Amino acid sequence: MTDKLPRGVRNNNAGNLRHDGTPWQGMADPPSDGEFCRFVSPAFGIRAMARVLITYQDKRKAADGSAIDTVQEIIERWAPPSENNTGTYVANVRRIMGLEPGASIDVHQHSVMKPLIKSIIQHENGVQPYDDATIDKGLVLAGVEPPTKPLGKSRTVQGAQVAGAATAVGMAAQYADQISTVLPFVDRVFAYVPAWAIGGAALLGLAYVIYARVDDRRRGLR
Repeated sequence: MTDKLPRGVRNNNAGNLRHDGTPWQGMADPPSDGEFCRFVSPAFGIRAMARVLITYQDKRKAADGSAIDTVQEIIERWAPPSENNTGTYVANVRRIMGLEPGASIDVHQHSVMKPLIKSIIQHENGVQPYDDATIDKGLVLAGVEPPTKPLGKSRTVQGAQVAGAATAVGMAAQYADQISTVLPFVDRVFAYVPAWAIGGAALLGLAYVIYARVDDRRRGLR
């Protein structure tokens, strides 16, 4: 079954980087199949792809001397016309990324690099077999971090807020008699809030916190 996979996928080198002696992190033993690099996992192959693309933009120049910052300039360097149907390659990557010709891109941005990596993998192998967690792991290894979710919007914090609110309501209900001496309406409010509902809300909030943490670990997030 493994032999039927595309060569790049078998080598964990979905960008089909040629073996030129570069000591990439995560190289397998042997480090190549003779022509192409081999990596110990898909994430290290994706890392190498991302580092090459970053080098293009930061240290290389397009044919006209400008920065390499369009899909055409990137793919012309990645897959030169002397070896590839570069025009078709460029068109496929643009289509997958949803970009117009000449659109400037910044490969340091996770929102750009991730679809660029996916589109190159798709074109090189005819398939894109990796889930988002694998792609993100490779990009993080390359120093391209996904955007950080605001703390107040994280699922763990939301669950904790639910559990905390329910606990606070429960404590208020417990001391409703004392509080009602100051705020007379309180005892009437809690008369309509059964204890099981308060406890259930707290348990649901706690369960959601646990689920969110387990699910994040499963998807390779921290």
